[in-house]
Amino acid sequence: MHLFDSLRRAFRWRRRTFAAVLAGLAVLAGLNAVTARSGDGVPVIVAARTVAAGSTLAASDLVVATMPVELVPEGAPADPSSLVGRTVVVEVPARAVVTPSLLLGDPSQVGVGKVALPVRFGEAASVALLRPGVRLDVLGAAEGGAGFGVVASDVRVVAVASAAGGGPLDNQDSPVILLEVSPDEASRVAASASVSALSFALR
Repeated sequence: MHLFDSLRRAFRWRRRTFAAVLAGLAVLAGLNAVTARSGDGVPVIVAARTVAAGSTLAASDLVVATMPVELVPEGAPADPSSLVGRTVVVEVPARAVVTPSLLLGDPSQVGVGKVALPVRFGEAASVALLRPGVRLDVLGAAEGGAGFGVVASDVRVVAVASAAGGGPLDNQDSPVILLEVSPDEASRVAASASVSALSFALR
């Protein structure tokens, strides 16, 4: 009986030892995996804070982070200086990777056969409803100034820029809205804007 008890105690001690060793190996394997992923990381530019749509990027808005290469979005730049001064067309959350598709001037923002037309609408308060991606009808003076109606139908908002500053009355200005329109629609909207203020109706 004493021999059996001794063997059982020895097994229990060795079982604890084996469990401790296996746990240590698991931790080491996890650390090695993290180290390996960090070693394969590449630098990307992420937002240091949430950046509102229409904002111009400053150096303080951007930080360099390391990300596994398989998770890096295509075309993501690694040099913050290439993004400073660019305008974002959508809200960029903090720690999100900043890619060219989020910036004004990227070709992917405008469809084939379309142009990006900057306009100002007469109702500055109503413009607060607009966001990139919203679709609307542009309302204005009809050709020849006869009446008021739709001059461009079902167009997409590409970007909402901040209102220009610099004067005591600038806060009354409606911000510039960038619209995706056809060349013909661009001509009609421009002609209408030269006659009277533009308005819009949401889709």
